[in-house]
Amino acid sequence: MKPSQFIETYLRIDEDNDYVLEQLPCPFLADDNYCLIYDVRPKACAEFPHTDRKKFHQINNLTLKNTEICPAAYQIVEKMMERLKR
Repeated sequence: MKPSQFIETYLRIDEDNDYVLEQLPCPFLADDNYCLIYDVRPKACAEFPHTDRKKFHQINNLTLKNTEICPAAYQIVEKMMERLKR
């Protein structure tokens, strides 16, 4: 599938002007929670939930959005908040 066709079929532009999936959960997520296109998944999927970036502080808004759908991102943010309280 060409990138333009993928964008037209599966993505939309959100309020931050970023491409995001049109529907959740991901249309490529199988009933057993395995990715159907794992070997050719987009870079954004491979890096999700983006919590290991060197410039993690630059994607605060994205991280907060991810906490709503990703338990791992939520736990990481919770641990960060606990450390800040010390």
